[in-house]
Amino acid sequence: MGRRRAEAPPARAAGLNMSAAGMAAAAVGFLLEIGMVAAFLFWGFRHDSPWNLVLGLGVPAVVVVLWGIFMAPKSSRRLPGRMVAVASLAVFVLAGAALLASGTAVLGVIMLVVAAAWFAVSWVVEPK
Repeated sequence: MGRRRAEAPPARAAGLNMSAAGMAAAAVGFLLEIGMVAAFLFWGFRHDSPWNLVLGLGVPAVVVVLWGIFMAPKSSRRLPGRMVAVASLAVFVLAGAALLASGTAVLGVIMLVVAAAWFAVSWVVEPK
């Protein structure tokens, strides 16, 4: 008689059961968020003075504040699940467009492709 293996409990994140695909989508989403802020910083600081400071610091700050209010997981004003995915995609597309406008076409295209793939996976994995 062989040893029985105990089934591993499902991974828990933020108090919710998450599958491996859900955890991977969350990790990619977090990396996209970091890339989004970096893209807006880069875009803003590519402008001429004094607009480089206004746009380079102001736009990312506004995006982070709005993200924290409406899309953060523990926000009391969080949008419904599907709306968060759509709003996130819109902001990621704007960040990719900012990279394209800054002259970094390769990074902009990478941002857009990864954002589209993340959106497709999160639409399937996330609860409705």
